[in-house]
Amino acid sequence: MPLHSPAGPRWRLRPSATLLLIALGSLRAQAEEELPLMIVEGERPVAGYLLETETPATVHTLDARAIERFGAKGSSNPYAMVWTLPGVQAPSIDAWGLVNQQGGNKGLRVRGERTTHGANGTVEGIPLNGPGAGPGYLFLLDAENIASVSLAQGAIAPDRFSLYDTAGQLDTRLLWPKADMGGTVSFGLGSNSFSRRFARFDSGLLPSDTAFFLSGSSTQAEKWRGSGDSPDRKETFAIGLTQALGAVDFKLFVARNEMDADNYRGLTYEQSKDTSLYRRIDYDPSPTGSTAAQWANWQGYNRQSFETTAVLSQIGYRFNDDTHLTIKPFWSEEKGEYLYPNGNFVRQWLIDHSTYGVTTELHTRLAETRLTLGYGWVSMEPPGPPTAWKQYRPDANGGLTFANWALLADVTRRHDLHNLFAVAERNIGRLRVKGGLRYVKDILPSIDYHDSTGVGDLSYEDALEQSPGIVAARSVRRTAIEEVAPYLGLAYPLNDRVEFRFSAGRNLGSPGFDAFQTPVINGLPKQQLWNDSEMEIADSLDMGLRLSLGRGYLEPLLFYTRYDNKGVSLYDPAYGAAYTQNIGKARRFGLTLASGWRLRDDLELFGNLTWLRAEFAEDLRTGANTLLEIRGRQLPDVPSHIATLGATWTRGSLSLSPVAQYMGKRYANVEHTQTMDAYTLVNLNLSYRAPTPWGTAQASLAVINLFDERYIGFNNANETSNGSSFYPGAPRSLLGTLTFEF
Repeated sequence: MPLHSPAGPRWRLRPSATLLLIALGSLRAQAEEELPLMIVEGERPVAGYLLETETPATVHTLDARAIERFGAKGSSNPYAMVWTLPGVQAPSIDAWGLVNQQGGNKGLRVRGERTTHGANGTVEGIPLNGPGAGPGYLFLLDAENIASVSLAQGAIAPDRFSLYDTAGQLDTRLLWPKADMGGTVSFGLGSNSFSRRFARFDSGLLPSDTAFFLSGSSTQAEKWRGSGDSPDRKETFAIGLTQALGAVDFKLFVARNEMDADNYRGLTYEQSKDTSLYRRIDYDPSPTGSTAAQWANWQGYNRQSFETTAVLSQIGYRFNDDTHLTIKPFWSEEKGEYLYPNGNFVRQWLIDHSTYGVTTELHTRLAETRLTLGYGWVSMEPPGPPTAWKQYRPDANGGLTFANWALLADVTRRHDLHNLFAVAERNIGRLRVKGGLRYVKDILPSIDYHDSTGVGDLSYEDALEQSPGIVAARSVRRTAIEEVAPYLGLAYPLNDRVEFRFSAGRNLGSPGFDAFQTPVINGLPKQQLWNDSEMEIADSLDMGLRLSLGRGYLEPLLFYTRYDNKGVSLYDPAYGAAYTQNIGKARRFGLTLASGWRLRDDLELFGNLTWLRAEFAEDLRTGANTLLEIRGRQLPDVPSHIATLGATWTRGSLSLSPVAQYMGKRYANVEHTQTMDAYTLVNLNLSYRAPTPWGTAQASLAVINLFDERYIGFNNANETSNGSSFYPGAPRSLLGTLTFEF
């Protein structure tokens, strides 16, 4: 089987190239003033770039300029774009935010809560991917095609649709075709042979009231530690179309991403504590050793490859000034594989699944009340849980000999989720009220577990046909989970400068799928585990103030969340075994303080501070004689303190944007015997824009990890186990970019 994709051309950022980029940026000393970028969602501008929110909920938005200056330098991952927001942890394994971590934990925590079953987020309010272990939509969109990214925390209003939202609701808004014809061309070179090329062409509004854009990008980079490339190929294509037809507005977006990459190796706890050593530890550049386990440590056996395609559309019809209907059909497909060691074997995890559905919203007004009624149907195909694992025996020459199918399952009925909601908004005097209700019916899939005895190294479809039969005890049939999630938000201006805000409601999280792939536990049928599945429930309350201070704002906020049905691996005395169950209880509470200031016309600041407690509300029994006395202890990978400070200084055409984030001490296990030290990460972005006779040119230089901090960023700890891997953050890295807009 092929282990490597053809490597693309390699570009190296030499010192002379860096100086050239800076020199090109100094061609002219005049340009429009540009403003900083972290904004709060809303419509009324206050003191320039600051926007006053219309909703009582806790929602923060980053616009396109914020993403460019403070977001992901690899220009695609929305997780890495929101890392500066209050209460957010989004550590990256590389400098570019381009590493897809295998499995469900992709590295985003919001107020200490992480998503457990793949990428969390929507595009234009559409969940393009369901629970899964692949990259999902994370690398599907180029930053130049993104208008904004917003993150809702705490109690989330029902009209912000997401499959599961206990870890917040992240939404990406597209930069649809522009009214004027033009385009953008960009070329970037960076440390570790990073290179990226991007181009976009906009048709402008045609006489037929049609507008479209075409875009494409290509990205490569070597790994900053060990051997290999991550990615060795990442190619993205997108097309967007808008069409006005009288009272009907139609939008279409199609995107495709192909990527191949070598994985980074996670470190043990002991390795993670040796800061002089851990930057050099990774997979072997060639097969070495005398045992299969040693051979499996070769980089060639630790790779991934994915193809992701998505199609979304929006059909809007305006009945009158008060009433309009929006329908959003969508479809996406993800195909690929992971290759990784598993004991003395190398496992190939095959992933091929699709997600499709439709969301609808009707907006109208009744008397003085704004009403929104909506329905969403999403049909998902596992993985989530896995369905196809092949195992191979490695040899000292880098070859693989087929051993067996470790998991062979067939999805006979898909995983469907139905979402029905109603929201009402009304002003009662000076009081703004928003209330609503969400009804969710989550129908888990039917999956047949196939006996793989004697099945050879065949395609997935042929292996199913050759299977001797279905193993009933490990197969499951559809089961439905129903939940109701209420919401109430209030906003009241105490005076012209101070507004009180309150929101309370229920968020829903993914049920546990993981028990399906484990062997039968003491005769316990998988169907019983399936029937006992519950959605996680998070009852949240946010209460705070917004103080408008002329040239700035200040937002202190208290929050509290109580969790029920949390998925944890717990001991079941009836069966004498531990397995994933949705019965855990936890709580999270804390304080955030967010602010933004225009100190002078050429200098603006933003900053936020988070104090956080996240803990189980009761001890957990994980074995017949094992009781984890963890009630009241901070959960793994959750710091008590996070602080961020950023600024933008402009002088004519030149802008300088530093940002620093402090991440407090974290624990890697529930017993608090493994620690990850606090660290401060500083990034810097320098850019120069200048008009030319043909358009606008911009040269920029980004420095990631300016002071070369040695730290552990990503950690895959879960709530109840010690099976953690530790990933050091990238060293100081440079990226120079030339952009031309015409």
